[in-house]
Amino acid sequence: EDGNISTLTDERLERLQNIGFRWAKRRGQVRWDEKYDELIQYAAKFGNCHVPTKFKENTALGRWVSTQRAEYKQFCKGEKSSLTAEKIRRLDSIGFAWFMSL
Repeated sequence: EDGNISTLTDERLERLQNIGFRWAKRRGQVRWDEKYDELIQYAAKFGNCHVPTKFKENTALGRWVSTQRAEYKQFCKGEKSSLTAEKIRRLDSIGFAWFMSL
């Protein structure tokens, strides 16, 4: 479609699908899913998704949550953002707080 030539013919594609071949997700999506799962675990433990930015037990999760909020602001302004409507829906479904009151 995008002008790239592929050696993956319809027959090869069908053969891969028939043996249950699983296509790899993009690394960024895998990492996002991992952090999302960690956030679900945090919420189960603490009863909310209010991860402190400098959460000592998992500093990477704290940074990730902060990044999601920043990306959400970009998304809402119509600017380039790594967040998608699907990611926003998933975060909303677990009670993610987009804005933290001081």
